[in-house]
Amino acid sequence: MLEQKEYVNIFQRLGTQAAEKYRMDNAPNKIYKFISFYDKGNPAVNRRNIETLNEGKVWASKYFSLNDPYEFNAMYLDEEKIVKSGKDIETFQEYWKQIANSFLTVSFCAENDILPLNNMPMWAYYGNNHHGICVEYIVNNPICLHPVSYEPERNPMTVVLGNFVSLALDAVNGKIPGNNPELLQYQFLILNLMCLKHKSWRQENEYRILFPCTRFSENGKRISLKEIGLEINAIYVGKDCSDRNKKKLKDVTANLKVDLYKMKINEESTNFDLSFDAI
Repeated sequence: MLEQKEYVNIFQRLGTQAAEKYRMDNAPNKIYKFISFYDKGNPAVNRRNIETLNEGKVWASKYFSLNDPYEFNAMYLDEEKIVKSGKDIETFQEYWKQIANSFLTVSFCAENDILPLNNMPMWAYYGNNHHGICVEYIVNNPICLHPVSYEPERNPMTVVLGNFVSLALDAVNGKIPGNNPELLQYQFLILNLMCLKHKSWRQENEYRILFPCTRFSENGKRISLKEIGLEINAIYVGKDCSDRNKKKLKDVTANLKVDLYKMKINEESTNFDLSFDAI
């Protein structure tokens, strides 16, 4: 299991390559995504979700479509340092906007002290109060999969952003190679700035896919699971999922050749557990 402090320590002591090896070597074998389905209303959402699953894809969004107002904004710009650099804060804000808009994001959760299928807040927030589903994915290639770090305060980013932009422009203009070690170091820091959230979100134990997006006007799109190194292993329907949606999901799992399960309260456990039966 990846330890966030160790991940940062390895980067600081041994550099980008060692830290990235640690990230990928310690990536979870399975990750989970909760998806809302509706018993009444929102037929377009249900239809879109069914189509996305059937196609072996997942929906990826721009940062501003996510439910945390501090998404991609868990860092701040030091105006005093910007003034000393001879630039203005609007320039740095535009730098960050351009970088942030060049990625699409998909959020998942991984196992920790609470198994994802027993995570009641996740079923409530993202699984439409147990009317939705939880999809279990096997991680075949974790190259795009990044752990989210939970912090009590925002981090400064002025120096990191300024140096990254300067080096990136040098690479574009052919002054340095694209694999320049210093550029890769700042690229690592930028990607990790995109994976910072306030500690109040810690129970989600999030891992996220950061997927390059070349069309800035694109607010989101379906991306192939193969492209991001994932495959669906099973689908779990919430304990209150409608019979109509269960039937549609049964067709999906038959098409994908994976198992479908129905969640239920574990009446025999002393813990607040859910169990499941095959459908």
